Amino acid sequence: MADDEENDPTAPFNELESFDSIWEALKWQQIKKRIPICFKKSLYNRYFFANLVYLFYAIGILVIDYDPWLNGSAEEVIEELVCICNDTLLVSNTTEIIKGDTETGISITNRMYLALAIIHLISASLYWWAWRDHRWNDLIMIPEYLNHIEAGLYLWGAIWYQYEEDDLFGYHTLALHKIETTAAFVELFASFGWIMSWYRTYTRAIGRGYTLDDPDTVAYLLTTLSSFIYIAYNIQILTHPEQYGSNTLYYNGDIIYFIGSVFYLWANLRDDGWLWWMPVSGQYGIAAGRIETGKPIKAGLPHVLMCGNDPCLTCCRKFTKRDIDNSVTPIDDNNIPKQV
Repeated sequence: MADDEENDPTAPFNELESFDSIWEALKWQQIKKRIPICFKKSLYNRYFFANLVYLFYAIGILVIDYDPWLNGSAEEVIEELVCICNDTLLVSNTTEIIKGDTETGISITNRMYLALAIIHLISASLYWWAWRDHRWNDLIMIPEYLNHIEAGLYLWGAIWYQYEEDDLFGYHTLALHKIETTAAFVELFASFGWIMSWYRTYTRAIGRGYTLDDPDTVAYLLTTLSSFIYIAYNIQILTHPEQYGSNTLYYNGDIIYFIGSVFYLWANLRDDGWLWWMPVSGQYGIAAGRIETGKPIKAGLPHVLMCGNDPCLTCCRKFTKRDIDNSVTPIDDNNIPKQV
């Protein structure tokens, strides 16, 4: 989505002021002039809030991965120490803290997974809501609908965590792996869809496009890479269920997923003008708005709608339309009886 319009004088690609160094760009005069403008743009930018929720979701996943009290590594260490000290009371207390409610069988980790799945669904809705200039049946909305399906599948899987069995080959455990594998494939299709959405909507200006100078390019490459890693992990678990719990390949996917969310937010800050203090294409002393590129700045490509302008209305008309014969039969004046 192009957050900047071609005629917006505060857009980064229309910047007319150049700086010779970062210290000149961060003078109080510049900060006082630019911060209110940037803050106002971010406040009314729907995409900014969607990226912020997306970042919190990625952070939550990393917390579960690397917090020893949540991933179970702390329990193993404490149990080893307690076995040495022969302190059975500490074992029971530690197990109760880590595993949570033993009566319901729902651990703190599973509750966090459920909360993150709900946040994921909220994030998907925010991304759909962010396309304010596009209709619901626009072509670029397809990955947003796939994102909702993916979030729904992960939410379904998070609910099934409470039925997880000790047997790695149990019904609920294998069904959970199948659900998460399906979600991983849907996420991969959505990732390619986001690349298509970016191509159709990004602003054709200097420093944007198929270049690593554009944070959007780095972001969608990383999220696509993380999708491939999730698929590889889930296929390994489906093939060898005994690796569940010991296979940590998805850790790499979670890290790349987090880095991608940071770049998405970084691109959003660039669009809102927060990065005025950074050099243009690695160089200070030039202004993006004064560079002659030979091509006009263009915010995306024309919209492409699925099934026409009004697919629902067209479908309803097909069902409600009746074949009415409106033809008129000509009247022969010679056959009309004359009145006497």
